[in-house]
Amino acid sequence: MSQQIVGSIRKTETQDLCKVCGDTGLDRLADYSSLPRVTSDCKPWPAGGELSVCGRCGAIQKIANQSWFEEISAIYKGYEIYHLSDGSEQVIFNGKNGANVPRSHRLVDFLVETLKLPQSGRLLDMGCGNGSALTNFSRALPGWTLYGSEISDAALQLLRRLPNFDTLFTCKEMDIPGSYNLISMIHSLEHMPDPLVSLRNARERLGDGGWLFIEVPDASTSPFDVLVADHLVHLTRETLKILVRRAGLIERVLTNKILPKELTFVGGRGEEKQGFSRTDSGTGKTLASEHLRWLSEIINNAQRIAANGNSFGIFGTSISGMWLYGALREKVDFFVDEDRSRVGRQYQGRTIYLPEDVPAGADVFVPLVPDVAASVAQRCAHLPACFHLPPSLPEVEGPPY
Repeated sequence: MSQQIVGSIRKTETQDLCKVCGDTGLDRLADYSSLPRVTSDCKPWPAGGELSVCGRCGAIQKIANQSWFEEISAIYKGYEIYHLSDGSEQVIFNGKNGANVPRSHRLVDFLVETLKLPQSGRLLDMGCGNGSALTNFSRALPGWTLYGSEISDAALQLLRRLPNFDTLFTCKEMDIPGSYNLISMIHSLEHMPDPLVSLRNARERLGDGGWLFIEVPDASTSPFDVLVADHLVHLTRETLKILVRRAGLIERVLTNKILPKELTFVGGRGEEKQGFSRTDSGTGKTLASEHLRWLSEIINNAQRIAANGNSFGIFGTSISGMWLYGALREKVDFFVDEDRSRVGRQYQGRTIYLPEDVPAGADVFVPLVPDVAASVAQRCAHLPACFHLPPSLPEVEGPPY
């Protein structure tokens, strides 16, 4: 979550500047404001907001106007990360057998192995949330001293239980003291009101030979991310590359292969000012437009199935599932999830079932990207309920990975 004070409003003339390349001329996408949205802590959120695409670099982003700041302030006042699992982190499922592991567990193990980190050092997790990543860093790097930063000290008592945790900073990014061998920004950069400034602040706090680790949703493969009301930028590999270069960082790793639908960046300090070539901005606009069309089609399909059946449920209780629930509301009878930390609970009076416990003859819509939804349907093919797949998602041509 952002280190900036969410109630502070940027000067009006800066809201139309691209948050990635700094250029003027953001093109609004008119179809966006009619879609219901969702928050990053997986709660339905009303339709509204403005989505745009930069005419120079093609970066997809919200318009950071006064309304956006007011909305994120309201969201963060009631923020409950992983509220359906008592704060337990989201797990990543194996597409074939459904086995799962916490998201940050996999990321931390990848990072430690890739960088061959020494036995000791100083680590700062910027936007540390409730400490899920720091818990895994503590496991993997017991000789390191750990620090976190957030907009409040709500997680302080949890963090103090980590044997090598030192300090939680709740000040502005520019006021965080010290230098660090590793700085992580795991699903926090997309929240930040000025991601370029946040990256430059992180760069300034890297010690000699230090590394910056960034994990963000991949807008190329994650259509649901544009619906997250408190996410400002929706980055692809190409636009993330532009952003980190402008921040004075050089990449060692930039890939979408570590976690599904996510981008992983690892880099260090480079030249303070690096240029970039103009990209095909049309790709960004086509991508965002196709995402919006596909999301609208999901709502239409799910409404039709719900209207024609006797019992209707939604697969998943994270971003996509809660977004679709917000669109259908009274038509939804139950939820389905493979995450056992959520099963058996209720959300707004609807029970969360394991797939095998879904009532026979019920219809279940799977609001996931097609390849993931197909894996779910294959695992559930033997069950007496009907699992409905989303429409196909057209491929948008762009720079190769």
